[in-house]
Amino acid sequence: MPDDGAAQVFGVLLAAPQAGVIDISARADARASFEAGGDLPFPDRSARCMLLGDAAAALSVRDQVQLLIQCRRVLRPGGQLLCVERDAAQLYESFARWAEFVGLHDLDPPETGHGWRKQPALADASPLVSILMPSSNPRYFADALDSALAQTWQHIEIVICDDCQTDEIERIATSRGGRIEIRYHRNPERLRARKNYEKCLSVARGEYVKFLNDDDLLEPDCVATMLNAFRQVPDLMLATSHRWRIDANSRVLDDMPATRPAVDRDLLVDGVTLANAVVMYGLNFIGEPSTAMFQRRSFDHRPHIDVGVPFHFNGEEVRGAIDLAMWFRLLVQGNAVFFHKRLSRFRIHSEQAQARPDVVARSVAGIRGLQKQWIELGLFRRFPPHLMLCRPFPEGVSESREWQVEAVRSLPPSPLPADEAIHAWRTTARHPFDTT
Repeated sequence: MPDDGAAQVFGVLLAAPQAGVIDISARADARASFEAGGDLPFPDRSARCMLLGDAAAALSVRDQVQLLIQCRRVLRPGGQLLCVERDAAQLYESFARWAEFVGLHDLDPPETGHGWRKQPALADASPLVSILMPSSNPRYFADALDSALAQTWQHIEIVICDDCQTDEIERIATSRGGRIEIRYHRNPERLRARKNYEKCLSVARGEYVKFLNDDDLLEPDCVATMLNAFRQVPDLMLATSHRWRIDANSRVLDDMPATRPAVDRDLLVDGVTLANAVVMYGLNFIGEPSTAMFQRRSFDHRPHIDVGVPFHFNGEEVRGAIDLAMWFRLLVQGNAVFFHKRLSRFRIHSEQAQARPDVVARSVAGIRGLQKQWIELGLFRRFPPHLMLCRPFPEGVSESREWQVEAVRSLPPSPLPADEAIHAWRTTARHPFDTT
């Protein structure tokens, strides 16, 4: 089926849920149609099971990915997407990589059949949060560590993986005692940034993970506020917020384009539209590693897609931009809560790696590689990049629970109304950057 931007129709049975089951398998008596690349007309988390038929194999990769995103959205936590009909095994093989890509997991034994399961919701009423500190520079480390110890949510562990060439970070860490566990690991050899992040994640024990760079700061209610979002949205993938910029002396600086407020209130944001705005503009307003929080299990090994490293997007490591590699892996698997309040502080100083020309060059090359993957998979096509799909957060602050289009506040406004901009974007046969 061609990827020319025109509406393609995939003839399937698309009936309303019966006892929580939605059948999207191909049948001769199909009573409805699924528009390839479009949405399934069912609410979020409304089905316990969906059935995928052999005809789905005729879809292009782009449309397979979009269909799987929609199936994952409609499934309840723990719900199943089953391959049915004669060629179920072959259909499973052709979809397996992309099912993992969008956040679905192979059925566990002793279950039979071919298909996937959406992760069940975490049920711990008082979950452990791991604050991970990949550290190398002792200059600001004490302030960063103290901001972690000052969290109002106290069921945390602080994991320090020390890449420093002296014992200064170790001495600071051992000087802080108290109710919160500090787990200190000295790297036997320097790992550098990416591998040190990987090590921190590999030794974390918490159900939730919050990175904290050794020169940044967390506001006292950062962990508690973000954890509350995961408690309210059972399939949430990412919680983030606006952040302050501070200088070497901790003075607040004016915003740069990436730290300008992107939303004007707390919102639940569709993950793909959030990622789309970031990658198509090349502007990381989601934030640096210290800004966001996620579930540790979201980085469990995926046998059909992972390439030996946890921080990649469809095989692209996004060198020089570890944060984007993390955020994009998460955002194709689900949605984000974006808090308007600033919950962390990002320090700007002359010693940080981002100030080095070689790191900047790697970051630019990494973002271009990420853009290439995003475009090739057609993930840019549903919405122009200045618009996101959003819902009020928490539910109850507004009468409406419907998804609504919101402009990204920190990006240039469009001269077109939102509905006209979306129509123009979707009906463009070939965008200038789309070479697929």
